[in-house]
Amino acid sequence: MNTLKKLAALLLAACLCLASFAGCSEKGAGNEDNAPAQTNEPVTGVENPADDEPEVVAGEERIDPDLPADLDFGGHAFQILNNDHSIPLWTQRDIGAEELTGEPINDAVFNRNNTVSEKYNCEVVSRKTLNLSGELTTAIKSGDQSADLATVALRTFSAKAQDGSFVELNSVSSLDLTKPWYDQNSVAEVSINHKLYGAASDITLMDKQATTAMVFSKPLYEDYGFMDSYGSFYDLVREGKWTYDVLYKMATSVSSDLDGDGKRTKEDLYGLLFQRDTLTSFFNGFGLAVMTKNAEDIPEPTLMTEQGSDALDRIFDLLYQEDYCMNVMITFGEDYTDNMVKMFEQKQSLFLWIRFADVENLRAMDIDFGISPVPMRDEAQTRYYSSINPYVGTLTCIPQCAYDVEMTGYFVEALASESHYRLLPEYYEINLKGKVARDQESSDMMDTIFSSRIYDLGQIYDPGDFANTLIYMTMSHDRDVASKWAKTSKIVNKTLEKMLAKFAD
Repeated sequence: MNTLKKLAALLLAACLCLASFAGCSEKGAGNEDNAPAQTNEPVTGVENPADDEPEVVAGEERIDPDLPADLDFGGHAFQILNNDHSIPLWTQRDIGAEELTGEPINDAVFNRNNTVSEKYNCEVVSRKTLNLSGELTTAIKSGDQSADLATVALRTFSAKAQDGSFVELNSVSSLDLTKPWYDQNSVAEVSINHKLYGAASDITLMDKQATTAMVFSKPLYEDYGFMDSYGSFYDLVREGKWTYDVLYKMATSVSSDLDGDGKRTKEDLYGLLFQRDTLTSFFNGFGLAVMTKNAEDIPEPTLMTEQGSDALDRIFDLLYQEDYCMNVMITFGEDYTDNMVKMFEQKQSLFLWIRFADVENLRAMDIDFGISPVPMRDEAQTRYYSSINPYVGTLTCIPQCAYDVEMTGYFVEALASESHYRLLPEYYEINLKGKVARDQESSDMMDTIFSSRIYDLGQIYDPGDFANTLIYMTMSHDRDVASKWAKTSKIVNKTLEKMLAKFAD
C-alpha cells in the first residue's frame, strides 16, 4: 500500500480512538506566518490540461464518488469563499488557479478545477476575502445565492455555526462523509450533539498546513551527545519513548552565549524556539483537551482537572526557562517566522516548534533537520496527538445561501474526491515528503503526525475566551492559571450553556 493510501487508512482508523480527545490556539483575527523557485518554465495556454489523469498505484483502485451517472450542474458557477489572509503564509492557494504556471500546487488546483468543470458542466469560482465572516453574513441575509461553499477557519466557524449560517452536513443526502477525502477525525470531533456544520476535506490544504509538529537539528543532536545518550531520535519516537521529560532534558542541556555579551538574545543558542500556542499544542500532546465530549456528544470543560493543571505546570516549567527556551513572538514580534527559521538554520536551536506551513520555509536551508510529532506525556501514553491551529486550519462548510443544497453536496463530493487524487498527493507526497523531508524517517514521522490529528473544541469554540487567555500568558511568563480560572469559570460555564442551547434538538 503506498504511503498516501496508508495515510487515508490511518486517518479513518484513528478517528475511532479519538472520540474523547481533541487541536491548538492563537489570538485575534490576523494570526500567522517560500519555497525555491521552480526550475520549469511557466506553462500556459494548454487546452486540455486535465487529460493527464493522476497516477493510480498498481494493484489499487481509485475510489469514485457515488454521484449520479448523468450529473450535470447546468453551467452553474459554484462560488467558494476562502481566505485572503493578512499574513501571506496563510493565504489559501488551494481553491483557485487562473492558469498553469509550473508550480505544482497551483497546477494541481488548476487541473482539479478543470476536470470537475468539464465533467459536470460547471465552473469553480474562487472568492478570496479578508472578511469571510462578514461576506457570509451579507450573502445569507440577502439570499442572493452568492456563496455556495466556504472554507472557514475554525475560530470563525465556531461563531458562524452558532448563528445558523451553515447547513448541517448529516442532513445532506448527497454527501458521504465516510469517504477518504474527509478527515474522519474532524467528522467525529467537530460535531456537537451530533450536529456537524463543517468537516475538514481535501478540497483545502489549510488544515494540513495548520497541523503542529517539531523539528530538530541533526548537527546539534550529535554535537551535544544525544546520540550516545538516547540513540536515534527516530527510534525514540517509534518506540514510544519521545516524551515530555526527554524533551525537557534535551532542551535544558543546550544553551550558549554565542556572542559573549552576557545576555540572552537572538544571537545565542537555545534548546527550543517556540510560539505562544506551543503551550496548547503540548497540552494536547499529553492526550488532554480544553473541552472533551461526553457520551452524548456534548463538550465539557476539562482544562482544569488535576491532570490538566499538572500538565500546564510542567509545560510552564520548560517554556519559561529563558536560558534554554525562546518565545520568538516576544523576541521578534510580527517578523518572528523568518527570524526563527534563520536562527534554526544558523544552528541556534536544537528544537523548533512548527506548523506544517512553517516547515515548507525550511526547504532551502543547508542545515540537516528531522521532523517529529510533539512529545507524549510519558511512556504510559499509547499514542501521539497532533493538534490543529484553530485560527488558520479550515473546515469545508455549506452556507445557508447555497443555490441548491443537494446539488452543492454533489459538487463537494466531486471536488473533494478529485482533490484527494490530485491536490493531496502533490502536497503530501511530492512537496512535503519529496522536497521538504531530508530522510525517509521524517517521511514516516509525517504519517504518524497526520494520522494522529485532533480537534480540541475548547480551543475552537472557546467559551469565555479562556483558551485565548491561556496562550497569551506565555507572552508575559504568567503561570497563574488557577486564579484566572477562578475569576472566569462562571463566565465560561454560562457561555457554554448558552452555546449548547443553540445545538439542542
